[in-house]
Amino acid sequence: QAPQLDPPAVERPSPHRGLRGPLPGASMAGDDDTKATTPGVIDMKVTAKKPLGFYVRSAKSFFTGLETEGGEKKEPIDVLNISGLGEAINVAVAAATAVDTEGLGKITKVETSYPEMTTNGSQRGC
Repeated sequence: QAPQLDPPAVERPSPHRGLRGPLPGASMAGDDDTKATTPGVIDMKVTAKKPLGFYVRSAKSFFTGLETEGGEKKEPIDVLNISGLGEAINVAVAAATAVDTEGLGKITKVETSYPEMTTNGSQRGC
C-alpha cells in the first residue's frame, strides 16, 4: 500500500482571532471528504477520483468563506488539514501549495507515514 500523507496543515493567521477560532461548519467537498474536528479546523481528505481543480477551489473557498446554495454565508476557517493516500498525495500537496501561493494560508507541516498493518497478531509497516 502507498504511503499516507498526513496532512499538510495550512493555517490562515488572523489579527482578530486566534488560529483556532469558531467553526464555520463549511463543507464543500461532501461529508465524506471534509470533517470538522475542533473549532476553526477542517480536515479535508482528497482522492485521485476528483480533478485537482475541485480540491484547489474547495481549499481556497474554506479560507475566503463561501455562500451555500440556500444563501447561507459561511465564515472563513483558520486551519485546514489536507490528507491523501497513494496517488492522491500529489493532489493534497498541490491543493496546499495553491492556498500558500495565493497568500490565503501558510503550509505549517508536511508529514508522511506508512499505516500499520496487522498480520497474524503482529504489527508492521506496509
